Amino acid sequence: AMYGYLSTIYVLLLPLYYMDKATTAMSIPTSTTRAISRIAIAQLRSTRNKHTNLINIAKTAGWAKRDGAKMLFLPECLGFIGDSAEQTVLNADPSIEVQMKNSNDDVLPMNSFREALAATIESCSQSDDEQQSDDNNIINEVEGPIESIVAELRFIAQQSKLWISGGGVHTAATSTTAGDATSPSKIYNTHVIIDEKGKITSFYHKIHLFDVSIPGKVNLKESNTTAPGQTLVVCDSPIGKLALTICYDMRFPEMYVELVQRGGAKVILIPSAFTVPTGIAHWHALLRARAIESQCYVIAAAQVGRHNEKRKSYGHSLAYDPWGELLADAGGYENDSQDGGGDELSPVNVPSIVTCDIDLDLVQSVRERMPIQQHRESSDFTF
Repeated sequence: AMYGYLSTIYVLLLPLYYMDKATTAMSIPTSTTRAISRIAIAQLRSTRNKHTNLINIAKTAGWAKRDGAKMLFLPECLGFIGDSAEQTVLNADPSIEVQMKNSNDDVLPMNSFREALAATIESCSQSDDEQQSDDNNIINEVEGPIESIVAELRFIAQQSKLWISGGGVHTAATSTTAGDATSPSKIYNTHVIIDEKGKITSFYHKIHLFDVSIPGKVNLKESNTTAPGQTLVVCDSPIGKLALTICYDMRFPEMYVELVQRGGAKVILIPSAFTVPTGIAHWHALLRARAIESQCYVIAAAQVGRHNEKRKSYGHSLAYDPWGELLADAGGYENDSQDGGGDELSPVNVPSIVTCDIDLDLVQSVRERMPIQQHRESSDFTF
């Protein structure tokens, strides 16, 4: 009798189990009008050599163009990672406010370095499926004038016809910005969005600064050189409403509640240069949690490998969908003792891209079937 009772309970509960499992697909109706967009997520190993860093970004833009992406996502510190805080300050871009004011749809003029960037984009856009960071047909060592990191990103956007998320560029402050940022010794860590015509459409100054000391492993104090931003930013793009954040911000979920509830974000960007110890412990867990609780896509472009004698990044550029499913992962360090694979400076080939599709109908479907945003608004409790 007990066996029969348990069998009845099993039969009743089994459909609920499979109903929950099926929710990963969210039963989205097939439609020719669905807005599905291909994106490319870059993985870089930036150093203090701006020319090489920008050529590597041009390679990823070429590959993204080849693969039919609408938008390219780049990591934090994309244009420069120096050996010291002093180098970071001295090599900062002009203020993003000034650069945005001067940004327009005009084609940026050519020079010797931009000719190399354009040639790199064209070569990579015509390459086969195999990404080779040491391709002999691609210029790896080149010199020439660099107007600024952001200006060259604008040029790359124009040449590749891609929208670009520049996940982190150090930019100078202006006297009209904030607090102690007006000091020449303080800069901003700035996430910039550039459209396919090379126009700056939006920017965000990193709010939560990485001041962390793990004895024997990590000792970084970002606030020594960087001033915190004060404004949350959501902006439009070809793949949906983007929430702009950077790296350490991911540890503050209340920020993402605001970006979704008040900002209407559908896609969360968290470009990073994560340390290896914290990456091994928390990278995937934190990013997946932000995707699930916000019911958004999460796109996290990352740095990987050894940048200098003092600094090494975890890697694993990735994307999660609104149900928390991993869509793409570029790989990286798997444990803290890894020295790297074929290239002693990195455990994986770099630069590289991974691609995936963004389907905004999935965001809507997930939110309709599990309306946690409405439930959050209607909840009433006290301590």
